[in-house]
Amino acid sequence: MKKTSIVLLTIFFLISTVAFCLADEEKDHVCFRELDSDQDDLVTFQEFEKFYGNDRNKFNDADLNEDGKLTHDEYHDLLGHGSQ
Repeated sequence: MKKTSIVLLTIFFLISTVAFCLADEEKDHVCFRELDSDQDDLVTFQEFEKFYGNDRNKFNDADLNEDGKLTHDEYHDLLGHGSQ
């Protein structure tokens, strides 16, 4: 029961986050900035997992240059709504 609740809450959070980002084209940048807690224009796995959990495969799939950090473009390509 506890594991099911955690999975459902995670799915709800992910759907809500994507919906929020897609609601307004300008919001895609805000979403990246929220992840980028140290505001260095890169998202580390530690920043990523605060919102997406311990999904190392998803992070690695998005990290196209395999430097251990997501750029703005890599992050938005992951979400499927492009980059600017």
